[in-house]
Amino acid sequence: MTRDAAVETGTRLRTRTAILDAAATVLAVTPAASLGEIATAAEVGRTTLHRYFPDRHDLLRALARHVVALGDAAIGRAHPDSGPPLAALRRVVEGQFPLGPILLFVYNEPTIVGDPELWAELVGGEDPVDAILTRAGRPTTPALPAGWARRTFWALLYAGWEAAKEDDLPRHEVVDAIMTTLTRGVLAADPH
Repeated sequence: MTRDAAVETGTRLRTRTAILDAAATVLAVTPAASLGEIATAAEVGRTTLHRYFPDRHDLLRALARHVVALGDAAIGRAHPDSGPPLAALRRVVEGQFPLGPILLFVYNEPTIVGDPELWAELVGGEDPVDAILTRAGRPTTPALPAGWARRTFWALLYAGWEAAKEDDLPRHEVVDAIMTTLTRGVLAADPH
């Protein structure tokens, strides 16, 4: 590859990433935003956006993959294998928290959910959260179904994102509530 080709590739990658980051920001707030609004937020022309993503469906497919990569990178930056397990789990929660609005969009957008190949790609495979949950401890109730801890983790993050938005709760309070619920549960009642 020539130096000029390497620069072009770097420029193209930066432009593509800028468009996807702008789409994540805009669509998290305004799910029905136009491609023109996304192009403006990315500081590119609409023609440039269409060069990278010919239509909205192409952009949404790429955005879904981009958001999953951002989530995986946030988990990696949290160093889930380092330090005490509960501290590592808290870092994972804190790392996922800023992605809330766009994750909600991606996992609820009919174009994405309705694309069987893309959906299988997004939800298939191992969820990196499983490893940190396993490291942090075992469920207090052994009869819980497989995958319950992972589903609970994501449900609590969803509840946290809603609480932060609707109740205007500070992030640290929401993260505390998520961690308390994950580690102690909601009810302290004796089931018998």
